Amino acid sequence: MPTTPGQIRSPKSSEAPLIFGVLGVLAVVVGLGWSALKLAGGQAVPANPLTAGGQLARGELQWTTAATVWVVLMVVVLGAVATLIAVWWFRRRGSRTRVDSAVTHLAGARDLASLSRSAVTAKAKKLRVVMPDPATCPYCSPGLPIGASLPGRTELFGSFEDMHIDIWGPRQGKSWSRVIPAICEAPGAVLATENKRGNLDHTRYVREQMGRKVWVFDPQGVANSQPEFYWNPLSYVTDEDKAESLAEQFADGSGDPGGRKDPYFDTEGQDLVANLILASALANEPITTVYERLTRRDRCAEAVRILHQHRYTQIAATLEARLALAAKQQDGIFGTALKMVHCLRSRQISQWITTSDGDPRPQLDLHQLVRGGETLYCLSKEGVGSAGPLIAALTVATCEAAEDIATASPGGRLPTPMLCALDEAANVVRWRRLPDLYSHYGSRGITIMTVLQNWSQGERVWGKEGMKQLWGAANIKVYGGNVSEDDFLEFLSKLIGDYDREHTSVSRSKSGDSTSRHISRERIFTVADLQALPRGRAVVLSAGNHATLIETVPWDRKPYAALVEESLRRYDPETSVLAAEPADKHARTELPR
Repeated sequence: MPTTPGQIRSPKSSEAPLIFGVLGVLAVVVGLGWSALKLAGGQAVPANPLTAGGQLARGELQWTTAATVWVVLMVVVLGAVATLIAVWWFRRRGSRTRVDSAVTHLAGARDLASLSRSAVTAKAKKLRVVMPDPATCPYCSPGLPIGASLPGRTELFGSFEDMHIDIWGPRQGKSWSRVIPAICEAPGAVLATENKRGNLDHTRYVREQMGRKVWVFDPQGVANSQPEFYWNPLSYVTDEDKAESLAEQFADGSGDPGGRKDPYFDTEGQDLVANLILASALANEPITTVYERLTRRDRCAEAVRILHQHRYTQIAATLEARLALAAKQQDGIFGTALKMVHCLRSRQISQWITTSDGDPRPQLDLHQLVRGGETLYCLSKEGVGSAGPLIAALTVATCEAAEDIATASPGGRLPTPMLCALDEAANVVRWRRLPDLYSHYGSRGITIMTVLQNWSQGERVWGKEGMKQLWGAANIKVYGGNVSEDDFLEFLSKLIGDYDREHTSVSRSKSGDSTSRHISRERIFTVADLQALPRGRAVVLSAGNHATLIETVPWDRKPYAALVEESLRRYDPETSVLAAEPADKHARTELPR
């Protein structure tokens, strides 16, 4: 019988199965004999099988050839039924893992009613969510898919008010089971980040089939994408506050997330970047002008003049004061600022963020992206020349555009929620203020799923307190296994809870046997259990519910699997080469839309 953490699990007697087995066999034999006599006919058979057995033994009833035929037929039928049951049972057992027995102490499907499809559908209606036409988006979900409950395999979803944080070690299936399904089933706009191209190649065609525009921002060529559009980061800057926010993304994304910062030079360098960003935005200059002015300080006089012209007198005075500092002090500030905007010197990156006269490429309009339910993939990698600051800046700008639209919408929420799937968030999107905004964005219809490989990644970006804040603000927490951090696993083990286990011991003496029982408190999942969590299982902590163990549901078990496969054929280079091998290279299979 299912229990919740803290209840007793009693050990089963080793003799009980044997006793019940013997009784079961006797019952089957007696039942078959009595049924055969009844079906054979020709004599009066008592209604009580035991009475009939006694009469048969005394010779008062005769065992006939017809009765034998009926026994054979019934044995064949029962054998076939038993075989089918055995096949079903072994298949079912075959899908079980060594940790599934723990579900008796965890929340089951009934306890997780708030995560059921019907519950999140009702929540979506309450929030007045506008779902797209099923004809164009037949696979869109009323919430964010999580997995399937155990036992029963009931679908589980987070509502469009819930925020998610996922911690999955390498090769545990986070993309297949969480990120890809979330992108494919999102009813509104999608922002997806990653440092590889897997999520992009799996989902791009699915999103295109919804009739949605797809944008791939790939300034480092992670997916070998060409700059078919450009995004001007300065289009985000409308005042000094936005300039400071953009400068913050450059500062956070350019340095070592775990490194120490100089309290003077880092602060002054970031402020200098903000001053120059504001000046370039006011003058409608490309953002690369910021880098040029830092390398040629005499051009900073232009920025001072621009700031004065637009009545940013105090900021202009601050910039003038920096230009009057002693050379050594000035070198430290400008050198720090240059490190922050180092990515702007890259010709490859600049193609994605600048334009020129006669450029036919469209400019990425973030407000239109959100309103139109479009999809934006942001790709970056770490190391020399990383575009991480720009990816973070674009992520922040997109979320703030969504917030602007939500503010002007009924209830202060986006009519159709937007998904931000921040895969490899600690490597690609070092968004310092994310923990502060987590719960706020949930109330705006902006669903964020932050995906990390371990707890330490989060601490390096947001600090110990910031990571705790992010974890605490998430309504849905998913752990997918293969993490080897004792502190985190011990913390998670405590959150999952304990149970009371009853132990029985039997002692024998000349005066007879005596049985004693005692209860011990044990962890449902130990640190070792969590570290070795098998692929295909995940632990979920959700608001208002006990922890539960789920079965992960990868995209290839979803109804849109054929679309994902077609997406791989079209966009994944390796799959495309394999698909081109058949003789008829022009053959094409039409897929359901």
